[in-house]
Amino acid sequence: LDYTVPFIPIDRKMFPEIQHIPIGLLQVTSKAFLRGHFDICMSHDQNHIYPCHAGCIINASEGRETDETGDIDVVEMERMWKKALSYGFQNRFIDYSGVKDKKKM
Repeated sequence: LDYTVPFIPIDRKMFPEIQHIPIGLLQVTSKAFLRGHFDICMSHDQNHIYPCHAGCIINASEGRETDETGDIDVVEMERMWKKALSYGFQNRFIDYSGVKDKKKM
């Protein structure tokens, strides 16, 4: 599982048993958000966004003059996650169906 942002596709030709799954993305479920030229697809699938970009958009939309750097404030993090959900963001669905069972190999 790869949480790098932005993720860099890994050449796995020499290691076909490894499945590379980029997970550092949020999925956009809102029909009114990130459409047209706003969905810039920075090396990821359409209707997905990096969390830092989502945070920037939410901060701008909410008139907040802050960013996601510095100390971790768990209470603020929970509040912002609820705000993200209200904007139509959610964790990306990870399809594990292509993952090979190592016990059978």
